[in-house]
Amino acid sequence: MLRTLLHKTLLTAIAILLGGLAAVAQQYVVKGTSLNFKVEEVAGYAYHWSVTHTSKGSVAYLASKTFESDNYVFDTEGTYEVKVYPEDLGTHCFGDALIMLVVVDGAAPTAEFDELEVPYVCAANNGGDGNGKINITVKYTGPKPWTFKYSVDRAPAEMPVGADELYVNEFEFELEIPNTTGKTHRAEILLVEAKTLSGIAVAEDLPNQTLEVDVLALPNTLFGDFTPVIQAGTIQTYTATIEKNENYEIFVPTGATVISESTKKLSDKFHSELTFDVQWGTTLGDYQIKLIERTAFDCAGDTIYADITLVESFVVSLGSDIEICEGESATLTPTIDFDGNYTYLWSDGSTGSTLSVTENGTYSVTATDSDTGKSSSATVNVTVYNKPVVDLGPDYVLADSETKVLDAGNAGMTYLWSTGDTDQTITVGTSATYSVEVTNSNSCVGTDEIIISSVNDMFAINLGEDMNICVGDEVILNPNPTISQTYTYLWSNGASTSTLTVTESGIYSVTLMDGAGNEKTDEIEVTVNALPIVDLGDDIVLYDGETADLDAGNPGSTYDWNTGENSQIITVTDENIYSVEVTNEFGCKKAGEISVDRRDGHKFSVDLGGDIEICEGDRVYLEASIDRTFSSDPTYKWIPSESTEKGIFVDKSGKYCVDVTDPFGNVEQDCIELTVNSSPIVDLGDDLTVEAGEIVTLDAENDGSFYKWSTDDISQTIAVEQAGEYWVEVTNQQRCMGRDTILVSFPEGDQFVGLATGFSPNGDGENDILFVRGNNISAMNLIIYNRLGHKIFQSNRQDVGWDGTFRGQKQDMDVYVYFLQVTFLDGTSVQKRGNVTLLY
Repeated sequence: MLRTLLHKTLLTAIAILLGGLAAVAQQYVVKGTSLNFKVEEVAGYAYHWSVTHTSKGSVAYLASKTFESDNYVFDTEGTYEVKVYPEDLGTHCFGDALIMLVVVDGAAPTAEFDELEVPYVCAANNGGDGNGKINITVKYTGPKPWTFKYSVDRAPAEMPVGADELYVNEFEFELEIPNTTGKTHRAEILLVEAKTLSGIAVAEDLPNQTLEVDVLALPNTLFGDFTPVIQAGTIQTYTATIEKNENYEIFVPTGATVISESTKKLSDKFHSELTFDVQWGTTLGDYQIKLIERTAFDCAGDTIYADITLVESFVVSLGSDIEICEGESATLTPTIDFDGNYTYLWSDGSTGSTLSVTENGTYSVTATDSDTGKSSSATVNVTVYNKPVVDLGPDYVLADSETKVLDAGNAGMTYLWSTGDTDQTITVGTSATYSVEVTNSNSCVGTDEIIISSVNDMFAINLGEDMNICVGDEVILNPNPTISQTYTYLWSNGASTSTLTVTESGIYSVTLMDGAGNEKTDEIEVTVNALPIVDLGDDIVLYDGETADLDAGNPGSTYDWNTGENSQIITVTDENIYSVEVTNEFGCKKAGEISVDRRDGHKFSVDLGGDIEICEGDRVYLEASIDRTFSSDPTYKWIPSESTEKGIFVDKSGKYCVDVTDPFGNVEQDCIELTVNSSPIVDLGDDLTVEAGEIVTLDAENDGSFYKWSTDDISQTIAVEQAGEYWVEVTNQQRCMGRDTILVSFPEGDQFVGLATGFSPNGDGENDILFVRGNNISAMNLIIYNRLGHKIFQSNRQDVGWDGTFRGQKQDMDVYVYFLQVTFLDGTSVQKRGNVTLLY
């Protein structure tokens, strides 16, 4: 009973004290690790600890008798059993031993990447293309279980699926690497956080824990504009921009068929336009066209989509029903919800695209799509209302003092006479032309007119006296005939209206003729006079003891100041808004005003100087210049810093202002613009090791700048073939400078040979030809093979390199295999085999 109870009390595991943390009851460590152990403490018990090397049989008894053991150093490789026996101090009975295994390895664990079979991979894409995945193998030695993470281009570390607890020495996983740069990207993959689950870190070995892989760019495939809603059964054309290699695949839904496709090179020489036609089926619904493009390296791009909705047919409409009046016409115009090539058949048999109607009736049209043969029809009702019939009778001559009643008829309708009357009848007794408009309940209008004359008719006209007006005014000239009747008018400017509106100087005349052929002529001169020019100047601030003269100008005019004064010039001393109205000899008026402020003290000005430009990293001290001294110091407020110092240092672009307040509270301000120009970013790259005879181009970049090299060169790039330290100072157009230094060195030893990993025969004078580089070479043989294994270049001379052609034809951008055999002057030889990338 005691043994069972004791066993339960001590739980079922031993805990290890490692770095202050308790771990599980089995542990893997390396030689030299010091550990101690503990169990849950129970009052009234002692504990007896031992450590047994299972293969040697040696036992070490630890001195501690408490629930926590002494430290023990595991200085020999092998498997150990750590045991603890609980002893009841009252009965001195022992409970069952608790046992924990400790496995000791001879050295710290290691982990490294296996070499990549192919040093390049396609970028990750949304289609999950297999060429966008790279297989990576991690080899491990040491205690297990272990785990690790990886980082791409220093991004946050990630753990591969299944790598959380590993019991194997070799682990392989797939990795996809995005690349949105539009060009090849050299990605760096780092092995990080590799360790045993117990926390023993893997030994650092950066060269073998780092992989570099070229991530090829995705093609930038784009659909052109397309119609998203189309008729079932139609043929539609689609376009897309693809790369010049024109390697693509089109996917259309079931029921649709690609019936033609073609490509055309674009002017940039790097892209093509893909055009293809799709014959759509008859099943209605929502669909997608998908397009995937592959590069010359067989890299799939992101799949792009064109969303299409298929509908049964088009709809034609003639709109709402139409109402017109007798004598009017309406044009019926069909509207169709799809663009297309349509023919029309109207209910009257006509085939035009519109129909003009003037009669009551129901009209219909049938539109037919010439491409599909499908039809759609629409109808509209047209109602024609009668106009009122109006007859004022024949023209009439009034006897002396006679009047006449004019009747528009059509009782109960609305009326509008030329006299302004709105009754059905009016009574007239003077010569004139009278007309009336009669409107019925359908808003249809009937009209008529009648000429009333008198046996005593004889008229006169009068344009009045000559006129003076002002610029901006207008005058209406009216001959004012003494008899109201119909006249013809002829003005001197050719106008034939009853009145004439004029705004310019001149002599104007008019001739009136009545129905009997009688004529009358009159003329008038109109003079347009200029307005006074009134300018009281800018607003004024008056300080102690100051006055100001306000001059309204325009001598000889009359003046009306708001002060009550009427002279041309007035003197002011008080704060106010002063205004004046000036009237010249022709009665033309113009007003002006000015604000006068009053301040204590004396006027002063503040000057920060002109705008300033500095370089990034510099700063400038701003201090205001004041043209007056004060009885006590003025106060300052800088904007936007809120500083109250006399001057401030600034180093950021922006507008800086200062308000200076004198002892009387008067405030003056000045502002300055500070521009901080960026300094050039100069990066000559990492230090270089070059082969003898190899020429390296150093590029300071920053086009359009000024350059000073340690070689006294002043160009953007220099070519170097000597080992040494090179520096460059770059000064941009804003006179800001950046600097960088690079160390160029040769490899150790007298004999070496090498070949560049890539070259670009694009005619820019840099890295155009692939040469063998080295020294002390007596004989060599270089052979280049393409991806298919065909030999496309061979050279046995160090000064003859490959220019990227085969039989006079430029070869595609790709990775090529080379074989190089070299014999040195001392008779030793070396063979090399590898890859070289051809780029443009």
